[in-house]
Amino acid sequence: MMKKALSVLVLSFVLGGCMVNPLLGGLYTNVSFHTGDHQQEIGSKSAEECVTNILGLIATGDASAGQAAKKAGIKKVTSIDYKMTNVLGLFGTYCVLVTGE
Repeated sequence: MMKKALSVLVLSFVLGGCMVNPLLGGLYTNVSFHTGDHQQEIGSKSAEECVTNILGLIATGDASAGQAAKKAGIKKVTSIDYKMTNVLGLFGTYCVLVTGE
């Protein structure tokens, strides 16, 4: 019974991460991805906002799509993409890339 419960728990963690994020490397990750509707238009204006993580202890920044759109003067957002970089879990960035008009 305990072995079955542990298997279900491990499987839920493994499959849960696959629903939103792309594949992540244990040592190094550098990926760009889009979630949601796969048919997207690329707008003429673009902006990027990022959050930085140091040692898994300190995280700072504003990676919100609203802030990125405001920064570029975008009134109508046409696409939102994401970019993630992580090195050994010691340093990482998570960025949102917004395009629109």
